[in-house]
Amino acid sequence: MPAERITIVKRTVAKAADASPITSKVKVQKTKTASPTAVTTAVTINALDPTKKPVAVDEDIETVHTYPKSQADRENAVNRHTGRKVTPFQFQVYDLCAQIPKGHISTYKHLSDALHSSPRAVGQALKINPYAPLPVPCHRVLDSKLFIGGFMGQWAKGEKIDNKKAKLYLEGVAFDETDHAVKREDLIFDDFSVVKAVDSA
Repeated sequence: MPAERITIVKRTVAKAADASPITSKVKVQKTKTASPTAVTTAVTINALDPTKKPVAVDEDIETVHTYPKSQADRENAVNRHTGRKVTPFQFQVYDLCAQIPKGHISTYKHLSDALHSSPRAVGQALKINPYAPLPVPCHRVLDSKLFIGGFMGQWAKGEKIDNKKAKLYLEGVAFDETDHAVKREDLIFDDFSVVKAVDSA
């Protein structure tokens, strides 16, 4: 059966506290096509101050994992981290996260609002995301105040959080001394599309 595409209306979120710019302004050029995941973003990475680059063990933002798209493939998909089947809700979260373009971030609340769920439930799904860094870049999801949030089961501080900041740095997203994303135009992505299967009645 064909799928019904529902475009979620853009919402505003609380901005991070004003902070002195870390460096010169990051230039972002974004082009959208008909597909919600077909978004290309050109980010001037060298606009960020190299002295502010986070020290991290894992800076990988390029590895692409095979992502199940058909219903049959998803029914048999097993999470490589947990050894358990990936649930339909987790796939819903991953489908939305995959739409966040490089050079941008979104929030747990934006994803949960789109799914009529809760930020905690979204966070639990992203915590065990087996398709990172691509095509499901969960490092691009922050908390509602643009705080760094969590990453792979760690919250606020630690090696995994340093990895998250390093990945975002390489994509042109800077953080202030309180670990909140430095505001710039078009930083937050919230133009999600949710696809719901039509019941065959």
